[in-house]
Amino acid sequence: MNKNMLVLASKSRRRTEILKSCAIKHKIFVTNAKEIKGGVGAYCNTPLLVVKNAKIKAFAAAKNFQAGIILGVDTVVLFKGKNIGKPNNEAHARRMLKSFSGQKIAVFSGLCLLDKANGKFACGVERTDLKVKNIQDRDIEKYFLKLGPYDRAGGFSIEGPGAIIFDDIKGSYFNVLGLPMGKLSDLFEKLGYDILDFMEG
Repeated sequence: MNKNMLVLASKSRRRTEILKSCAIKHKIFVTNAKEIKGGVGAYCNTPLLVVKNAKIKAFAAAKNFQAGIILGVDTVVLFKGKNIGKPNNEAHARRMLKSFSGQKIAVFSGLCLLDKANGKFACGVERTDLKVKNIQDRDIEKYFLKLGPYDRAGGFSIEGPGAIIFDDIKGSYFNVLGLPMGKLSDLFEKLGYDILDFMEG
């Protein structure tokens, strides 16, 4: 494999779409690595949790390649001191939306970029703060039906109709989508690469 090939250790459709929108050549490799769940011991610390999980994914994927740059990413929502991942089902996602109404939440993404050729890696974390508008109980169902797929951390997407439920956003928009590109560029630099060299054209 070309050393300037990025391997995305994630099945997230949104993350690969973000990379494609930046014309970044990449290969998708999904691992079955067991992630650490938040709320236990040191992993109550949200930044530590997402970075640790991103590292687990990157190193698990790297076992399957001789060269290349491996990217692991993990995103969670912090709400009232609790780390929230993807909802278990549709009913769970509805409850999440109702509980977020009128509240502040924070989205954390941990990234780990690993250079398989030399074993060097760099990790980082991005935080974005969001304020969810006050949603009346009678409108929860209407909002939910318009928000699209709920298989994301926190059970929501900020894209499309999802944009109308937020009163304020402070930080990286792409972080809320699941892949903070500014932070990713920084990690490439730490490994001695220029992210522009991974772009097509």
